[in-house]
Amino acid sequence: MADTHSALEQLADIAEPETLQHFALAPLWWLLLALVLAGAVYLLLSLYQRWRYFAAKRQALQLLEQLALQNDAPVQINLLLKRVLQHYQPGHPALSCSTTQWQHWLAQQHPLPLPDLTQLLYQGRQDVEANEQLYQFARAWLTAYRGKAVLTLDKPEVASA
Repeated sequence: MADTHSALEQLADIAEPETLQHFALAPLWWLLLALVLAGAVYLLLSLYQRWRYFAAKRQALQLLEQLALQNDAPVQINLLLKRVLQHYQPGHPALSCSTTQWQHWLAQQHPLPLPDLTQLLYQGRQDVEANEQLYQFARAWLTAYRGKAVLTLDKPEVASA
């Protein structure tokens, strides 16, 4: 006897594929994402450490603003510069120099003019112009200072009379 079923009845229903519940990245993408994340964390940590490292310099700049108004400003500004240098480079040879050698070393560090520290620090009268010049030099030196100063100390040239 002949098959009475039609070919259409013998076909199975079409099954749709399952829908994805989550998106999965390939392992190389996860590795790349982890490397980018580690690089960002490293960058943020190094920026934070740099910010913390220069906290003393920022504090010295704030203190310098307050010192400019005091009567003994030249002495205090000179001490502030030495304290900053001592904080970042405790064994620096300029810290144990005489005033003349200290002034010579400071003058080599920045192109702004520096007044005569010997007269400014040890004179009895106030020289407003020299005080302002020292203040401007100190602010510029502190702003440009990066935590490492030249270690060599050249002997100051003595003017022949």
